[in-house]
Amino acid sequence: MKVLPRTEFGNPILRTRTKNVPLGTIRSAEFQSLIKQMIYTMRRTGGVGIAAPQVGRPLRVAVMEMRPIKRRPETERMGPLTIINPRILERSPLSVTDWEGCLSFRGPFGRVPRAKWIQVEYVNENGEKIREKLSGFWARIFQHELDHLDGVVYVDRMTDIKTLVTQKELRKLLKEKA
Repeated sequence: MKVLPRTEFGNPILRTRTKNVPLGTIRSAEFQSLIKQMIYTMRRTGGVGIAAPQVGRPLRVAVMEMRPIKRRPETERMGPLTIINPRILERSPLSVTDWEGCLSFRGPFGRVPRAKWIQVEYVNENGEKIREKLSGFWARIFQHELDHLDGVVYVDRMTDIKTLVTQKELRKLLKEKA
């Protein structure tokens, strides 16, 4: 399997609302292959999520996976999770601001407020409708990927553009805090 080419910031597909995936399409070999390729691409490029527009597809599908990384060694393993035609049904009135980056930006990170928890609905890769409550980093990833499906990128959510830093500077900031 090979890594899918990624779209980068500035590509119009990242600013376009995606189309729902018909339930009949989900079990097709072509769509299942796309899901596997997205998971492979996410893993090989070091991401925790990737949405179809980031690989040039205007479809409402994203994949997510949490695993420990240098910056978050305490992160528990979750996923991979495929979210098709996702939506947020309810969100926490409280938000948490934390660092986010993006595979379509290749480098910069910024502080982004996100709902502390969310009640969501989506269809999984087997065509099953799922409703669940997500919290913490898992909820942050879901919100980030859902934004991609709506044509929104993380810098749109930043409340202070002065927090935008390179990955090298973020590492230094986090090291100083530790």
